[in-house]
Amino acid sequence: MRKSILAALLILACLVSVLFGEVAYAAERGEVTLTVRQTFVDNGPSAPPSEVFTYSLIPQTAEAPMPAGSDSSGYSFTIARTRDLQIGPITFTTAGIFIYELRSVTAAQSGYTIDRRVYTVEVHVTENLEVLLVYISDGSKVTELSFAHSHQRPAPIPTPVPTSPAPNPPNPTPGAPRPIPDGPKGEDAPKTGDDSNPSLWVTLITISSVSLLFLFWLAWRSRDRRRWGA
Repeated sequence: MRKSILAALLILACLVSVLFGEVAYAAERGEVTLTVRQTFVDNGPSAPPSEVFTYSLIPQTAEAPMPAGSDSSGYSFTIARTRDLQIGPITFTTAGIFIYELRSVTAAQSGYTIDRRVYTVEVHVTENLEVLLVYISDGSKVTELSFAHSHQRPAPIPTPVPTSPAPNPPNPTPGAPRPIPDGPKGEDAPKTGDDSNPSLWVTLITISSVSLLFLFWLAWRSRDRRRWGA
């Protein structure tokens, strides 16, 4: 009787150990850890104001399991500089397809180029709690969750170089005659208002002088005749 009871207890213990062993193993196999890779390149002459970027993992499937620390809007986390960060573990206890979206929600900043890619994360869980991860970006499957950010400081504005004034022309030597520029000639010469012919005026003056001399001569001869006749 006692042997029968001991055998039954042993069989029960084996069943319990096997059962709990399967549950522990199933829970282990139903866990997922996501690796997010960030690359940050700084092209500025000095350190940028910030090297930390914020991300959000948002469930798209109702009742989808989330990492510890999540709230109703999802799970937020930050990554500094260039490094990989593991998110999770996320524990799945039921079979199904669970969908999430991963994106950078860092606010726009001057001088920064922020990677705005959106990843769709599909977690396929089988009845045996085996997990298959699928990453999709822009409608195509990818092998990793990676973001590349950069910072570029604006180039300094060059200081304008003042222009030198034109040198003054040398002063002429005292007493030296200054060259007189040639005036316009021909049709371009300015009008003086006197369009008369000079030779015509000379001719008129000559005729007038001869006429006056002739009149004086006639007057003198007439007076001389009167004197002799008396």
